Amino acid sequence: MKIAHFIRRDFLTVNPHLGIKAVKNQLLDYLAVVVQDDKGVFYGVLSYHDIAKNPKALILDCISNKEMIDGEFSVEDAIFKMDTANTDVLPVAVNKRFEGLVYKNELYKYISDYNLELENIIKERTKELEEAIATKDLMFSIIAHDLKSPFNVILGFTGLLKGKLREMDFEKAEKLIYGMNTQARNTYNLLEDLLTWARDNSNKIGYNPVFCNISTLCNEVINQLEDAAQMKGIAINSFHSTEVYAYADKNMVEVILRNLITNSIKFTEKFGKIDIYSMQIGEFIEVSVSDTGIGIDEKVKADLFKSDFNESTPGTVNEKGSGLGLVICKRFIERHQGEIWVENNKEKGTTVKFTLPIYKEELHKQTKTESLKN
Repeated sequence: MKIAHFIRRDFLTVNPHLGIKAVKNQLLDYLAVVVQDDKGVFYGVLSYHDIAKNPKALILDCISNKEMIDGEFSVEDAIFKMDTANTDVLPVAVNKRFEGLVYKNELYKYISDYNLELENIIKERTKELEEAIATKDLMFSIIAHDLKSPFNVILGFTGLLKGKLREMDFEKAEKLIYGMNTQARNTYNLLEDLLTWARDNSNKIGYNPVFCNISTLCNEVINQLEDAAQMKGIAINSFHSTEVYAYADKNMVEVILRNLITNSIKFTEKFGKIDIYSMQIGEFIEVSVSDTGIGIDEKVKADLFKSDFNESTPGTVNEKGSGLGLVICKRFIERHQGEIWVENNKEKGTTVKFTLPIYKEELHKQTKTESLKN
């Protein structure tokens, strides 16, 4: 930083031929005064230190430093100059003309503040780096732990089929194939969660809200998960108003619904039921995913959305997960300025509710107009 940024121009000017007594009190207030004659000729700077060191009668006789430094000097060079001249203040010239004063204490304060700022930035960057490394390590741990088990099962199933398919009855072979399909689907869902979480943390997922029919999106997700529900004999029912639409990012809403419905399938016992509702409440649409599953412990419920790496609880038939699903849902819903929460049903099961902004025709027209202007 150049000292031109630290020049103080609120100085007091005195005539070189004045007596010392005339400026003693003023020196206490100003720390230093500029010595110039009536014609504007610069003589130097007088500080209280100069008077103590050279107690003469006239100001002219007490001045110990008349040399100006250039405004292009760096702060470090100016401090070195002050130390060499044994002074706490120096006059500064810009384009070879006297402009004002710089004080050592102010330059030191700048360096101290600058170093503190750098230190804070380094601490912040170090913390971010440590978190990134910890996240990467945890990601690898999750992948190693959660993918190893289903792949071992799939390898075991395929090994049995490979070695004993010819002597195996159809019903047993079909059961093994169903088991492989389940494990493959669980593994795929796990990878989807991990990749979605990773992209979101890298700010690679864009937010593009559009006109959304929640009923249509919900039915599309149910179709994707139908096989998994049928394997446990779980019925999925969907009830939605045909007149209310959301203003939301379709991809994000699909991820939210897929995670919530998958969770309900996972924690609902065989021949259970899942009901999905949506209704308008004020300026938002409230969507509910309700199941007849095993429910959630109150202690666990309090921490569901707090950590990126919640330990995954096995499902009713030991289904595996990443522990990231609800965290991803929360992040995506918050991008829509919505909320998500969990309620235990009175009799049995769990209800997860979340809100999305409703679609307003006038809002859509305004957004479209602003986009065209830009």
